[in-house]
Amino acid sequence: MSRGQELSETVRSQIVILRDHGISWADIGRELNLIPSTVRKIYLRCKSSGTYSSASRSGRPKSLDKHDLQRLKAYITTNRYTRREPLGELLLNQNLSISERTLRRKITEDLGFGHRIERRKPHLSLKQKEARLRFAKEHIHWGLEEWQRVAWSDEMSMQTDANQGQKWVWRYPEEEYIEDCCRATVIPGFRKVKIWAAMRFNQLSELVIIREKEGDGKMNAEEYCDIIMDGEMFDFWVKGSEEIGCLLMMEDGAAYHKGCATKRRKELEEVGWIGWGPGTWPSNSPDLNPIENLWHILRSNIRKRKVQPRTKEALIEALQEEWSKLDIEMVNKLCESMPRRLQAVINARGGTTKY
Repeated sequence: MSRGQELSETVRSQIVILRDHGISWADIGRELNLIPSTVRKIYLRCKSSGTYSSASRSGRPKSLDKHDLQRLKAYITTNRYTRREPLGELLLNQNLSISERTLRRKITEDLGFGHRIERRKPHLSLKQKEARLRFAKEHIHWGLEEWQRVAWSDEMSMQTDANQGQKWVWRYPEEEYIEDCCRATVIPGFRKVKIWAAMRFNQLSELVIIREKEGDGKMNAEEYCDIIMDGEMFDFWVKGSEEIGCLLMMEDGAAYHKGCATKRRKELEEVGWIGWGPGTWPSNSPDLNPIENLWHILRSNIRKRKVQPRTKEALIEALQEEWSKLDIEMVNKLCESMPRRLQAVINARGGTTKY
């Protein structure tokens, strides 16, 4: 038997049994091919411990102890820059004598961090955070009945299939260029469609296709009044007010929602218009507008289509079709999420949330 080889519990039990029957150390050693002194040590250890298991060993010392891990965690969570430091810089700044591989294992396994792609969220100034927090505190006590009397509106842009990111395909290496495994490019490139819509509890507005303009294609306040405010938005507000008695129309702080659009709201207030527009609705707050989640669902449904729209006309048709198929129960759940959204803003002290 080589020196240092671990004995099984079976061999240890045999030593104890033979010795308890009066067999000498030498005879047990010859029977089990062991040195008599080893037989004696194992017998005494088993008798004193009451078990046939081997004694525990201290093992190799840990590369980072508990206090090292606490310091490392505190450093990583110091600010947005330390959270993005490469492993090499972490080793240097913390003066650690371990490999990058070991450090990665310690961070992920012992500290529980994940190395993930950062989420993209709007940058919020201190003033914007204060406005968000104030709005959340003012309306956190609203119940579902109040939120069912709110309509959320927004614009959204989507482009044709030519620039929708990577697609994955199952194929063999030699099938790289066969037709079924390739994606056709569209000439002269993608086309963009901009839409407007509104939602409230149990109801969706009509989908408004905003006509394309020459140049930068941006809508101005006059066009917003003509196409949206005096069009589908007004009709949606009138219909909702007739059904539930009072409907509050939400608009975000886009530049073309101001100017003459502000003047138009003042005129509409004379006939009972109630709304949250720029200055009331906190700016840069897509996480407080549940229609943003509806846009995400609409885009996803378009991209799930087997045949992707490659022309502007095909995209418009697909958007209108998928909009008409949206589940109204899902719309209601989004409306009912407002108390949770406001609480999340309060918990973040006006900062960004998961919504």
